[in-house]
Amino acid sequence: WQHRKLAAPLPLLPAMICLLHGYLLEGSGSNLWTRAIVDALARGGKTVHLMAQENHPDRYAAIKEAHHYLPDGTVESWHRERPAYEGGCILHRPELGDTLPVYVWDRYEDFGRVVPMVDLSDAEIDEYLDRNVSVLLRVVEENPITALHANHAVLMSVVAQQVSARTGLPYSIMPHGSALEYALKRDPRFLAMAATAFAEAKKVFVIGAEMRDQGREVVMIGHEGHP
Repeated sequence: WQHRKLAAPLPLLPAMICLLHGYLLEGSGSNLWTRAIVDALARGGKTVHLMAQENHPDRYAAIKEAHHYLPDGTVESWHRERPAYEGGCILHRPELGDTLPVYVWDRYEDFGRVVPMVDLSDAEIDEYLDRNVSVLLRVVEENPITALHANHAVLMSVVAQQVSARTGLPYSIMPHGSALEYALKRDPRFLAMAATAFAEAKKVFVIGAEMRDQGREVVMIGHEGHP
């Protein structure tokens, strides 16, 4: 929750961010926030990368490219012939199979098995992280990305943390209430993951004082031994 100085200065490159959002762009909450940020950056002439599970890039004017990463390394790509804005979003979608981890159960198109995170086995969590980490490593290796921003306290924060450890890219986290209530408070596995990811983040952004206080209480006090 406080500013931490970087160990070394960042390279003098134009800023290019990759947003990590494990879900879709329709609906409300963090989906709506992500869609609005991507749209604003694209309208402003910026290129922004987005890792998400959105299956219909053609529905969103900001998305000019979309790449679907299969487990065997194959990439299926889609390009908009006429970009809507001067800038644009490049979507990266890791293949997760038919399982989508969520905080609160709901119906999701194209996912046959929607599972609350607290019901996932350790092996399923590791597989989810591995698939996302491998794709994100490829994305940052192939693009001039200078920073990562992860939505939610878990699990995208852990993906950012692991990629940052391997590449040196700084990352920030924006917690939303659903992960705090339905993952961190209910499962010590996710609380421990979040505490470590938050401790190593360069920035933690919050929407208002209530989310700041709730995040501090859950992550910093709820995790035994965490400073």
